[in-house]
Amino acid sequence: MKTKGYTYGQLSRISRERSFGDTIVGEVLLGHGGSSAFVSFGNQPPGLVTNPWRFCIDEDHYGELESLIGSYVVLTHKTPKQSSLLSCSAANELVEVYPVDDYQPLDLTQVEGSKVTMGPEVSSGVESGLITNVIENRQSNRTYFLTVQLGGSGSQFRHFSINDPDLFDFAIESLKMAVKVRLHYVDRISRQNNIKSLVWKMEMIE
Repeated sequence: MKTKGYTYGQLSRISRERSFGDTIVGEVLLGHGGSSAFVSFGNQPPGLVTNPWRFCIDEDHYGELESLIGSYVVLTHKTPKQSSLLSCSAANELVEVYPVDDYQPLDLTQVEGSKVTMGPEVSSGVESGLITNVIENRQSNRTYFLTVQLGGSGSQFRHFSINDPDLFDFAIESLKMAVKVRLHYVDRISRQNNIKSLVWKMEMIE
């Protein structure tokens, strides 16, 4: 899968792997609380999001990351990795790291998309929490995924899908600011006969 994504959490460690060459791996504890506990549910490709969330680093980023250990950060990342990182045990390659932007000016505090999608609706609801991962599958049929730490703390995480680019952009901005959001969703049966939770409206919680 070819992806571009964003992850929020506490940078907990970086380490060198020497078993298959000299590669560097970082780990982020997702969301708030600094815990590796991870009870997740919802629809998402297997292994896309784990806690701790692991990523590969090139040597140029080492000093910057070392100074951020213990801090809450936002990472941008991608797959597949560049050839020089193929021996790294983590799947994702770090592109950029930066601190949370708590004071970013807001043009919008909510975005509404469409509930229309394939498959019959079986349920609907509203959840609140902190977005920890936003991922774009950049294959021919682009799809978007997000993971939410329910309630904004603790070990309960839920995966959702998005089919609206404006909602995707809003999710990224919410993640970068580490603000809690309210997610309106519908559960539908997909072509694979699985339940797919689709977010159709998103609001930042003051």
